[in-house]
Amino acid sequence: MAVAEAAELLGAAELPRRRRFATVRALARKKLAMFALTYLLVFYAAGIFAPLVAPYDPNDQHLTTADRNQAPSSAHWLGTDPFGRDMLSRVFYAARTTILFTVAVVATGGIFLGLGLGLLAGYRGGWVDTAIMRIGEILGGLPTLLLVLAISASFRGRISDAAYSLSQNTALSLADATTLVKFSIIVGATVPFSWIGSSRIVRSQALAIRESSFVTAAEAMGASTWRIVTRHILPGVMPLFLVGLSGAMASIAGAEVALSFLGLGIDPPTASFGNMISDGAGIRAFQNSPHLLISASVPVILFFYSWNLLGDALVDILEPRLTTR
Repeated sequence: MAVAEAAELLGAAELPRRRRFATVRALARKKLAMFALTYLLVFYAAGIFAPLVAPYDPNDQHLTTADRNQAPSSAHWLGTDPFGRDMLSRVFYAARTTILFTVAVVATGGIFLGLGLGLLAGYRGGWVDTAIMRIGEILGGLPTLLLVLAISASFRGRISDAAYSLSQNTALSLADATTLVKFSIIVGATVPFSWIGSSRIVRSQALAIRESSFVTAAEAMGASTWRIVTRHILPGVMPLFLVGLSGAMASIAGAEVALSFLGLGIDPPTASFGNMISDGAGIRAFQNSPHLLISASVPVILFFYSWNLLGDALVDILEPRLTTR
């Protein structure tokens, strides 16, 4: 009996590895998914290495008439904005802003809260499951964007005081401290609503896996709760969790773009797709300088579209196996 249980546990441990290789091979055969993945890699590389690849300082202003609102040229591939700043450089740094925001929200709301609470609710069950799911249902039933706007707006009046205090007690300049405070506000306003979908996905899968024979065998052998969750349940929920996370990436980034567009997120001169789109969104601005809106909107639209394409591809690859478990 002990040998059979050990063999079953070994087979359960090898299963996620085989699935990963099969997933990669299936994903490589999907052309749209590979296009999306390639674009996302380029987008993230441009944002991460923005100081190295940006041709100009994104905040370097040239206020002469000849330098302002230039159309795309060999000197400025995406043109310049009303302050004479290079649009290509600002797009690179706006990508960095989007990356930092999505990483912060996904790490705290998606992984720490969504994955953690979903595993806890699915494996423990009982009143723990009920409490977590009822809180999620309450938050999920609220108008998320309006509440994020309200939370962000309510803290706007305290930015100056918080930034001044931060700059006095750290090595940050007042401008950097102000940007960090604004960034923290919009992250803090988004995180409470970012864990709900992922926790539901993880919980549903964890409920099914905890009834599996290899989990029952591990419990009978005296394995700790932490070991069972991390070694046996977590590998089984990760594929479906990644599918849900890929679908949520676009909406998470969209929250930052929407807040910045409405003037409640990242403010100029810090580059953000939201405030760059706002600069070029007026009728007169679009008629006179259409490159302002096109240069700012196309990269982030492709970012949203790529994550949705990748999520759809992962659903096509993983859903058949998950539904036949």
